[in-house]
Amino acid sequence: MGPAHGAGGGSMRFQPSALSSVAIALAVWLAAWTLRPMFIDTAFLTWVPALVGAAAVVGALGVLLRFPRAVTLGAQAVVMASLLLWLGFRDAPRSDDPDASWYEPLVMLGALGTKAVRESSTPLPTEPGLVWLLLCILALVVLAMETLVNVLEQPAWALAPLGVIYGVGALTLANEMEWTSFAAVAVGYALVLATSTHLSGASPGRTSHQATRAAVILVTLVVASVLAPALTNFVPLGDKQPWLQAGRNKPITLSDPTVALNENLRRPADEVVLRYSTDSETPVYLRTVALTRLTTDGAALTGMRLSTTGLSGAYTAPGESVKTRVRMLLASEYLPVPFAVDRFSAAGAWAHDRDTMSIVATGGARTEQTEGLEYEVSSTVPRPDRSELEAAAAGTDPAGDDTLSVPGGLDPGVATLTASVTAQARTAGEKALAIQSFLRSDEFSYSLNAPEEADTDAISSFLLTDHAGYCIHFAAGMITMARIEGIPARMAIGFTPGKRDGDEWVVTTHNMHSWPELYFEGLGWVPFEPTKSVASPPEYTDPDVAPNASPSPTPSPSATGAPSASPSIPVEPPEPTVAPTPPGGSDSSNPGGWFLLLGVLVLLAAPMAARSGVRVWRLRAGQEPAAAADAAWREVGALFTDTGLEFSDASPVLAAKELGKHLDPSAASELGAVAGIVQRARYARDGADTSDLGVHVRQFRRALLRTQPGNRQTRALLLPLSLAPMNIRRG
Repeated sequence: MGPAHGAGGGSMRFQPSALSSVAIALAVWLAAWTLRPMFIDTAFLTWVPALVGAAAVVGALGVLLRFPRAVTLGAQAVVMASLLLWLGFRDAPRSDDPDASWYEPLVMLGALGTKAVRESSTPLPTEPGLVWLLLCILALVVLAMETLVNVLEQPAWALAPLGVIYGVGALTLANEMEWTSFAAVAVGYALVLATSTHLSGASPGRTSHQATRAAVILVTLVVASVLAPALTNFVPLGDKQPWLQAGRNKPITLSDPTVALNENLRRPADEVVLRYSTDSETPVYLRTVALTRLTTDGAALTGMRLSTTGLSGAYTAPGESVKTRVRMLLASEYLPVPFAVDRFSAAGAWAHDRDTMSIVATGGARTEQTEGLEYEVSSTVPRPDRSELEAAAAGTDPAGDDTLSVPGGLDPGVATLTASVTAQARTAGEKALAIQSFLRSDEFSYSLNAPEEADTDAISSFLLTDHAGYCIHFAAGMITMARIEGIPARMAIGFTPGKRDGDEWVVTTHNMHSWPELYFEGLGWVPFEPTKSVASPPEYTDPDVAPNASPSPTPSPSATGAPSASPSIPVEPPEPTVAPTPPGGSDSSNPGGWFLLLGVLVLLAAPMAARSGVRVWRLRAGQEPAAAADAAWREVGALFTDTGLEFSDASPVLAAKELGKHLDPSAASELGAVAGIVQRARYARDGADTSDLGVHVRQFRRALLRTQPGNRQTRALLLPLSLAPMNIRRG
């Protein structure tokens, strides 16, 4: 009847350990610790101990109180989800929509987290949204490890979720991970293996088994810790961050284009940058990029959402259709084009920013891609009537509220000054015209001796006391005053139209310039020119200026931060990382993508969860012996179905002998024990003790899965065929 495995002193069986969940929590915390080089500080680790600790406490209590493993796993999920919800609602921005759904703050928080990832280079800021998303990921890792270790009894597979956390840092950081990071993950994994199960009963083999397992774990840990760091110096692992060489869809790092402004301002030699011709009667400004962020450190780039498709028709505001042919002489990573570009034809790999319509090189020779380049551009250049502008109301920037943000720490006198300047204006358009007129008045002067950085202190000083500066000060001043009045505003960087030379216009390094763009309802982004002694204001802002008037040749330094021989914006950054969106891809700031991913994960996990529920129900305690025996034998048959093995319809003992010939000895032994209990429960006059039947079935399952090929294991776990209607046995 097979070997008898009862509750006697000679029995030997695996039981979950109360320390297993504690080890899992420590392993996840150690893995999270390896991510610290990715962040500016370690504040992101503050709530990790609380999150994993809560799961550890619930898991240990579940073992001590002998709860079913699936119930314990569910309780851990509920506890961690409750903590995440509390943290999420605590840190989430509040929605102004009274009809918004209850979860809307969490969606907004998640969007802020994805935005922080997209717009920042490593080390990342510890923004609340980003930290919350990281905690959600760690909670999923804990649940995955608990499922593998304590539900599926496959502790060796716990390396997979731990490896995912370690792999994020290993692939993201440009330099190699420190050996201590690998050691931390290895120690955590060893703890999980050491505490995942233990042998119960007074078996002679118990001590030797535990000693052997401890020795194997120790040797594996030492060998891995010694060999792994050493092998990285000899094995060709390939380039770090391989997506940086992925071609036109690669992430790009750009610098703040104002950092080298002082160098451009004092450039002694004027050098030709490009020549262009246009079918417009009015010369055009050639824009390279727009800065939407204005802080106490000045105007700077924000993260771009690059795309290689969808440029045509992306900008729908009215304007004059202008065709321009450009011949670049020097190198740049941006393509100088009249705003707003509809389409262009240029050799090389390019992508455009959805929000600012900037054209960025994405090819292998990105920073030199424009050298000697000839290209054609079709643009819709904003040229509203004066009356249209005067009547215009402030619009809503489709890209968000960044262009309305007023720098913190600004002198309150700036708001007072703005109110006085716009006191007689009735509309947003009239306010903008009043601000430009104020900055172009005799009260202000163009000066090369102004402060080199356009931070908010410089803006306050420029507007309230100094009244002297160059283009970036005039542009930053107008942007600040416009935002105070509720008009979206940003700073454009590029070139003034230059000088005419026959049928062409010649643009030099002294034509580098910055100017404000303001957003109005029905008009879109409208450029202004508040800088004195550089260029005449557009006709729609000053009707006394002839439309064909040539700009003044007075040099205007650019904020492009170009090197001495190039108008290109420096590539070496402090910030930000520009993460392009692949053609046809989804915007990572769209929370719908996260819900779609969550839905996919739920669908993938549903069969495994359902199969676990069926198993827990079949092996539940408190059943009558005959019913428990029938349910246990049905579970054995389902295990054979899940692994793709043939099952026998013979009596339990005969079936176990027949099937055992094709099984591993340990699996055959456990199957014989189950069959013996089932047969006695069915046919013996005195019945049988079925209290340990569930233990033997689970042990048989573990032994069966352990000895199956990887594809059978995966199929049994993720696609259990026993759930199919024709395979479900009822009785």
